Amino acid sequence: MGSGPVLGRSLAAIVLCGGFYGASIGAWRAAEQACYCALKLPLLLLSTALVCTLLNALWARRLGLDLNPGECLRAVLLAFAFASVVLAALAPVLLFFDRTLPGPWSPAAWSSHNLLGFAHVGAVAAAGSLALWRQRRWLAELCPRTPAAGGLAAVWLAVHLIVGAQISWNLRPWFGSPGLEVEFLREDPFDGTFYESLIRMARPRGRTL
Repeated sequence: MGSGPVLGRSLAAIVLCGGFYGASIGAWRAAEQACYCALKLPLLLLSTALVCTLLNALWARRLGLDLNPGECLRAVLLAFAFASVVLAALAPVLLFFDRTLPGPWSPAAWSSHNLLGFAHVGAVAAAGSLALWRQRRWLAELCPRTPAAGGLAAVWLAVHLIVGAQISWNLRPWFGSPGLEVEFLREDPFDGTFYESLIRMARPRGRTL
């Protein structure tokens, strides 16, 4: 099968499955937030893939795999499509979980917000790990004579996590901080980092995702 149909199905999986999971992220706050997140999660995945393409190609060359940027982008989109399908399968579980938590207007709203934050970070990490396992096989098929496919997949995963985490911060809100209005993007998208938000989520209260 040619690369065109494969890429088309990968993009469809990212948009549809990623959008379904994105809706589960924002559903705790409001239906409007769920719709925003359904749009933003595919945008996050696609922008991460595009931003990392050149860096992925450089790492591939460094580790001895002869991959051009187009092949790197194709491999990453396949992995992101796989992860999106896994996340879509987890979405009903997380939706049920957020229905059991106190709502965004309750006194315990910040605790719910932060618990959801860690739950979704864990779900994304699990989906990314499964995608890494699958990506190793794709890279081994592309470069069967090079034993470094597993190492390259691990490096790519680290790069995507670092870049994707920061882009996700720039695209906030996701869960919708209690007390703040529902909106597509914050007025200060470049203020702070994702990693600072994780530290704040570990505290009793704090403005995060």
